[in-house]
Amino acid sequence: MADTYSNASLAFRYTPPMAMRDETEEFRSQIQEEARLPHAIKDHMALLAMSSGKDGSDPNWRSLTIETCPRTAITDPDDASAEAKMSAWLAHSEDASTSSNKSTVVSGQKFSISLFALQDGPIRKGAVVWTTIRKGKFLSFFFAANSPEQLKALAESMKTVQFF
Repeated sequence: MADTYSNASLAFRYTPPMAMRDETEEFRSQIQEEARLPHAIKDHMALLAMSSGKDGSDPNWRSLTIETCPRTAITDPDDASAEAKMSAWLAHSEDASTSSNKSTVVSGQKFSISLFALQDGPIRKGAVVWTTIRKGKFLSFFFAANSPEQLKALAESMKTVQFF
């Protein structure tokens, strides 16, 4: 995989952290399976999926995905509420209000940032989701890790996002 991911239709570039394995095709297959479920968002797509490895119990485990779907998939007229719901849906959280939300601007694009605590069996993971609306679509960067240090390093990679 190239050092930088680029998407022409949404007009952005992103440089993922080093030492991550590309798992995009496997993740896309998983999304296709989930699309059959009643709560699935239609036209949900994975643009990029990477992780540090298969062992999700490793204390240094971390993962990232870049996902998109049409803005119309969530009917809230308020973009901020819709972004929070999209982030909660990606984090498999029942309620967008259970996350901690703030906003920031990256390369001229406003993002909502949501933090989540996730339980994966006996492992407690942290997740942060950066969501924006770009060209009529939600664009979300989902980061998860087993340690706060790993999660912070993943979130720092947002500094590499460039819109064109």
